[in-house]
Amino acid sequence: MGPTQSEMNRIPVWVIDDNRGFCLILSEALNQSESVECQKCFHSCRSAIQALTTEDSPPTAILLDIKMPRMSGLDAITTIKRITPATQIIMLTSYDLDENIRTAMNRGAAGFLLKSSSPADIISAIEKVQQGGSPLDPMITKRVMGAFLGETEENRYHLTRREKDIVQCVTGGLTTLQMAKHLNLSYYTVDTHLKNIFQKLDVHNRHGLVTKAHKERLV
Repeated sequence: MGPTQSEMNRIPVWVIDDNRGFCLILSEALNQSESVECQKCFHSCRSAIQALTTEDSPPTAILLDIKMPRMSGLDAITTIKRITPATQIIMLTSYDLDENIRTAMNRGAAGFLLKSSSPADIISAIEKVQQGGSPLDPMITKRVMGAFLGETEENRYHLTRREKDIVQCVTGGLTTLQMAKHLNLSYYTVDTHLKNIFQKLDVHNRHGLVTKAHKERLV
């Protein structure tokens, strides 16, 4: 018995991810869908690119992991788009770093999802790119819109310019007295700024401030 009309109309997809377990789980989930078919899985970008050069019918969409050995997913985007411009690339990653989002989109990726996305969300994203959409994980959308509106990591907590200077000084290891001399402020003015910064960042001491500043790239 040949394939049904529904099976023939399923969107052909490739998955490129070096995590074999994740690949297996994702491909099985996709193949349970009525609209998507995972045709092939690759565990390196080079092997997928090699397959694309000999493929008569390239996939409609590729789910591409960013963090790959030897050649990263970000580095592979340009080559994949050169070989098969019509194939839509959706990046899958465990991280939503701003620089990765910008780089992926600038190089031609159509969408960006976290690996924690549900199979239903991933399938929905594939359907959207086939229709010309650009799906983004909700958390990533928030980051992108924040950047578009000027809400950078430095000002998301609404720190004043002087407060940013003090955060820089604290992460540099300066004492309150040293900051006062460096910024030409009184000791009590610096102390007041510090209290305001603690409140804005929801931390209770210098150690918490330094940890949060580094974690959220405020410096």
